[in-house]
Amino acid sequence: TNKCFPYHVFFSDSRMRLPLFFLLTLNAKLSIIHSATTSSDFPLVYTAIIPGPGSEVQTDSTDVYFAAEVDFLSTIETGLPSPYDGSGDDFVKISFMVHDEAEAQRLSKLVNISPRSNNEAHNPSHPTSMEIDSSLTQDLRDQIINHSADHGTSRLEYTTIDGYDCYKNLEGTFDWIDDMVERSNSIPNLIVSKEIIGNSFLKEQGNNGYDMIAMKVTGDGVAAAGRTTEKGVLFLMTGIHARELAPPELVSRWIQDMIDGYGADAEKTAILDHTEIYAVLQSNPDGRNVLESDFSSFRRKNLNPSGGSCTPDARGVDLNRNFPFRWGLNSGSSSDKCSSTYRGQSPGSEPEVKAIVDFCQSIFPTDQRKPDPEQQTQQSYGEDAKGIFFDVHSYGEIMIYPWGHQELETGDDASFKALANKFKHFNGYGFSGPNNGFSYPASGATDDWAYGTLGALGMTFELGNAFYQSCDYFEDNVISDNFPALTYAAKSSRAPYRIPKGPDITSTSVSVDGLSLTIGATASDSAFAAVNNPTSQQSVIEIRAFVDIHPYDKQNGQLPTGVKLSGQSVIVDISTLDDGKHTVYIQATDGDGYIGPVTATYFEKEESGSNTAPSCADSTTETFRVDIIDIDHDCSWLSNNVGNEGRFNFLCELLDIAVTCPYTCNKCAVFS
Repeated sequence: TNKCFPYHVFFSDSRMRLPLFFLLTLNAKLSIIHSATTSSDFPLVYTAIIPGPGSEVQTDSTDVYFAAEVDFLSTIETGLPSPYDGSGDDFVKISFMVHDEAEAQRLSKLVNISPRSNNEAHNPSHPTSMEIDSSLTQDLRDQIINHSADHGTSRLEYTTIDGYDCYKNLEGTFDWIDDMVERSNSIPNLIVSKEIIGNSFLKEQGNNGYDMIAMKVTGDGVAAAGRTTEKGVLFLMTGIHARELAPPELVSRWIQDMIDGYGADAEKTAILDHTEIYAVLQSNPDGRNVLESDFSSFRRKNLNPSGGSCTPDARGVDLNRNFPFRWGLNSGSSSDKCSSTYRGQSPGSEPEVKAIVDFCQSIFPTDQRKPDPEQQTQQSYGEDAKGIFFDVHSYGEIMIYPWGHQELETGDDASFKALANKFKHFNGYGFSGPNNGFSYPASGATDDWAYGTLGALGMTFELGNAFYQSCDYFEDNVISDNFPALTYAAKSSRAPYRIPKGPDITSTSVSVDGLSLTIGATASDSAFAAVNNPTSQQSVIEIRAFVDIHPYDKQNGQLPTGVKLSGQSVIVDISTLDDGKHTVYIQATDGDGYIGPVTATYFEKEESGSNTAPSCADSTTETFRVDIIDIDHDCSWLSNNVGNEGRFNFLCELLDIAVTCPYTCNKCAVFS
């Protein structure tokens, strides 16, 4: 009866030597369980025990890998003993989604519950258990239930996904892009454009479908000032798996925050003037369109049926296994057309992938690419290579970096770890890289392709803790965790293999005293490093400031030298500057010679002829704005009564006057 088997257990009879009557009895019980499972019972979440990454035995290249065949969700437990004899600690328990009965039956044939040796137990093709996890299944179904129950008023001015008022739907996303292009027309020196880079599968077939749309955001402030610069490149890709709701929304909101800050916020203006930001927000528009009306499908793939006899929800190609680098490996993708990780008929066969490949080849530098990337996997690109390629997914709260098709460090592993370490300071996400939390192999994936063929620093973010992330968690956690990380990526994109190894500016201050500007700053190599990474342990040897010219900009072909801070401050003569708003750029250098990212801040030079506070030789000057009349007190009295708030309006009549009060001066100068 089912009481004896509260969950599915599957295995291949040919791999076991059991008495015939036992096999017949057990198979009969399994058959009863299967007959009680209907299409309405799916999707289900299963768990399985498999050999951990790096412990698998070598198999024939034609053999399937169980972890590559499933719709992987998470690693639940590590350090498990061998199912054969209980020795060792190199097995792991994983969870994965099964979408229908046919998939459950297909995967069941791979299970070997009674390995005859440790070597057999370590065969990556055959897990030693596979069972339904009722708790994880309920968690998955709760996402659908919560979606159905949430019909609040939209938090956005664009059309949203039914049940999720914080996420723009497919059409809302395209409308938002058009609005951002229109908005940029009223912001001086800001460039926002969109480009149709290809077709979705359905549109390629002439069956409705969608355009593949890329947008570009950058500033033209450097050219407007008569200078030249070499901009970084940041490419952001979201929505390649249709069911992942949060990524397109996160990236679009971050981009809008950058657009809104251009010209008003020094940091955002400096970033856009020195970075070309590109985004493909809906990388699988056909799939997203289906998902938005059928949440129970948890659709991952595009809509290419590929000639397979699959159920409608199982049809399609996993676009994140179709990129033309290390494509076709059984250890990281599936050849089964009904599998969630089906890789397609050939590398780059899908029109969505081709559009992204062609576009990225046009925006990243050609001179940094390798002549034979598949044979040069261990060769470093060097620390001057440019550009970051981000593929943003959900869920898991981890950061994935190459190599992903196998657990093997790249020639630039130290640079990957340096940048991921800085990201972790902001979002607290875990690592999933070679010898650093590696989860499972994935071949033909975006980040391996971008790094391997373009030289861009390719990385994947897995946001949040659900495919259908709740709006409250998204807005309270996902945004605040990852806005700073995306900003740091943009600041590093000019040289992402080098800049994150340098120190970060941790605080800045600017104050104007007549015709003098005092610039203060602190820096640290380790303050933004989440773990003790070797590249984040050096002392800071120099902080340098630049007034009204970014250190990356050339004036008449020459880079600026800036001024070096003595201690934590420096005074700069600004008598030659025009009145109004100006920018200070600051960066620091560590003991290994690495220069970190640039930080920017504004200051105002008062209009000529206006009242200015007098200068005083004492360096402890404090400036307050107070409302008082007939002051005749020394500095000690004034500082004690005014205090840090800088307001004093309760003793006498009000009059706006500027007071500069060094603690050690005898009298305070008063101006009306």
